[in-house]
Amino acid sequence: MSVRMRGFTSYTKLADALEMVLSRVKQLEPEVVPFERALNRALAEDVISRVDLPPFDRAAVDGYAVRAADTFGATESKPVKLRVVGSVGVGSAARLEVGRGEAAKVATGAPMPRGADAVVMVEQTKTEGEHVFIFAKLPPGKNVSAKGEDVRRGEVILEKGRLLRPQEVGMLAATGNVKVKVARRPKVAILATGEELRPPGARLREGEIIDANSYSLAAAVESCGGLPRRLGMVPDDARSLRRALRKASGYDMALISGGSSVGEQDLVPDVIAELGELLFHGVAIRPGGPTAFGVVGGKPFFGLPGFPVSALVAFDMLVRPALRRMQGLPADRGYPKVRARLARKVSSTLGRMGIVRVRVREQAGELVAEPIRVAGSGILSSMTRADGFLTVPEDVEGLKEGSLVEVELYRWPM
Repeated sequence: MSVRMRGFTSYTKLADALEMVLSRVKQLEPEVVPFERALNRALAEDVISRVDLPPFDRAAVDGYAVRAADTFGATESKPVKLRVVGSVGVGSAARLEVGRGEAAKVATGAPMPRGADAVVMVEQTKTEGEHVFIFAKLPPGKNVSAKGEDVRRGEVILEKGRLLRPQEVGMLAATGNVKVKVARRPKVAILATGEELRPPGARLREGEIIDANSYSLAAAVESCGGLPRRLGMVPDDARSLRRALRKASGYDMALISGGSSVGEQDLVPDVIAELGELLFHGVAIRPGGPTAFGVVGGKPFFGLPGFPVSALVAFDMLVRPALRRMQGLPADRGYPKVRARLARKVSSTLGRMGIVRVRVREQAGELVAEPIRVAGSGILSSMTRADGFLTVPEDVEGLKEGSLVEVELYRWPM
């Protein structure tokens, strides 16, 4: 039954709402991309090294390649004298062979010459003509990076579901994986509803406001791997909404900002129900309660509140886990978490989960979470001032000052 002009008589708990959302999303089909375009993509299969790393035994320091047995007994007061038979540079083939009583000059990263099994650092040597004096004894393998000690050919180096960072991109390059199979990025349609909306930069008449939500939501989608497509602003009438939602069903997901509450012009949940299936309307979170979710044309549709803070909070609680699931990532919010001491008490509404924006600072050797004082659903600056948020469970009326809480950070480091 529609809640327009009636109000919410009940709310769906966040855990139940998220379960319904995740039951209607699935991982997208994979695609193959060049490794240099794989940053922040989720692997769709295990990656196996095509080579050994390093590909040969190599010197780990600048110095002299030697037979370790020739250095036994060497000390600063009684050095060992070896004959220098040549040198090996980085990028050259090791054609030299080091025999008993011999040494070869090597650079860091240079291939080890045949016969040598250790490298003495240049700081522990002294040269005189064609000879080098060694002032330290070495065990076999000292200062040598052995072939395959980092990665063995045929070894699984990156597991399916791994989100690729710069270091993983480097590993792909180093191991010869020039193409990689990753989950396709979800294409997300974004609509803003309301007769009062105007584009950024427009001169406003009384009663008009700037459409900020579609831009912040597009950025939020992109921040967790999606491909946002803003489809513009839609008037608050059923005919226009039907046309816009049908167009949005051509994407992997749709986000509709505004029109999801209980006012006379809040038509989005009703149109979702008309065109497809409405699974819930009203979630037991604050802010973000007037959130709806349904399926149109087999695609997940979210009706998000029009207030900017509510829209972003609802996105974090419900949309972000869904987008991560679609990319083969864990269906969570994906934010780093820290433990912090609560700077002052926090009140919450019993029966609704409170999402409290906080600033985090270090004090006396521990982290302190300070709730943002002005934190209404329309106060966007409460989000820009926040380092992260904490949640207050539905069955708790608040948290005491000094409580140890878990804070999810919008980014790390702060």
